[in-house]
Amino acid sequence: MSVLVLVLSALALLAAGCGGDDNGTSGSSGGGETSGGGEAVKIVSDLPLQGSSAGQTETMVNAIKLYLEQIGGKAGDFTVSYESFDDSTAAKGAWDEATCAANARKYVEDESILGVIGTFNSGCAKIEVPIANEASLAYVSPANTAVGLTHEGPGAEPGEPDKYYPSGTRNYARVVASDDFQGQVDASYMKDKLGVTSVYILDDKDAYGKGVADAFEQAANDIGLKVAGHTGWDANAQNYKALMTQIKASGADGIFIGGIACFNGGQVIKDKVSVVGDNDAVKLLVSDGFVLDSLFDEAGADNLAGTYGSAPVLNPDDLTGAGKEFLDAYQEKYGAPEVYTAYAAAAAQVLVDAIGRSDGSREDVVAKVFDANITDGIVGPMTFNENGDPEGGLISIFQAEAGGPPWKFIEAQQVG
Repeated sequence: MSVLVLVLSALALLAAGCGGDDNGTSGSSGGGETSGGGEAVKIVSDLPLQGSSAGQTETMVNAIKLYLEQIGGKAGDFTVSYESFDDSTAAKGAWDEATCAANARKYVEDESILGVIGTFNSGCAKIEVPIANEASLAYVSPANTAVGLTHEGPGAEPGEPDKYYPSGTRNYARVVASDDFQGQVDASYMKDKLGVTSVYILDDKDAYGKGVADAFEQAANDIGLKVAGHTGWDANAQNYKALMTQIKASGADGIFIGGIACFNGGQVIKDKVSVVGDNDAVKLLVSDGFVLDSLFDEAGADNLAGTYGSAPVLNPDDLTGAGKEFLDAYQEKYGAPEVYTAYAAAAAQVLVDAIGRSDGSREDVVAKVFDANITDGIVGPMTFNENGDPEGGLISIFQAEAGGPPWKFIEAQQVG
């Protein structure tokens, strides 16, 4: 709905719970200061600013503002302004289908907008990208990982990815590795590092959660890790004790969860520990939608302790060059970054680079995104293949400790 040896505070996610205090549905806020001169154009971000992701997405908005300030709001001969849009609602506490569609239509209608940084959640991208595609409006996502957005593979749905590009020309790229890689790394980690012999798979039934769980399942089958079962949970259920009793009866010695913690993930983990056993006895590995510091409160620190989590992002402490300089400046101005903070700035960097090399038309901005060749990028070199996926990437593994938050970085694996 939908990236790390680590400065541990870089994983501090400040939101608590899935609710929100705002009453907005799409709304807009903020904008980076820019210097004058040159034709005025605009970029926007499309992120869930309410609910359990809000702490993280607030840092992403700040990162985009800071990057534009650092470059003086200039992209070649163009002056770039920025506006932040919310694709979540307070009632849902997460991204909202109708809001995503309405936002995309706004961007298409505003001809000054040459690019969108987003979305955060893959399900929202599946709604927005086709609307924008017919208007040749570029999207660069800092966080989407669903396989089917860009290519066929484990977890992709029938008709993907072509159904998102009715014009026949791609307009979407992302700066993080997709879930087929996360599924492979996670399955291998459970089997080879955690010693799991039989795994039960859970997903939240959302586009991202189901996709990454399906990718994990295929990878598990490929490497001979027994799959004891695969079930989606009801986010509105009061508890999951019956489900956990079923998992315990399966004899699985490991559980993989694909999804977003906002969908009652805290209760899922509470009942896992209560019924199946603690995370030393029955290993638990969660996808990046659960790698949130707010989960320590929602699940309880003792219940979460020992859980492993993965994310397609670089350890912020390992950034060098432009990335280290950027995060140093970010910390000085805003405080600790989050796991996707630098990736929001990287997405902005890709868009600004494309606009600066373009003739100012939406079509040419899209073309320039796809032939990007950023050598000293905020998260390292950045180029894309013909599908819009980054050339190379990595998946990092973390672990929740009883004394947390934050999550402790364990290791990273190169992919792609």
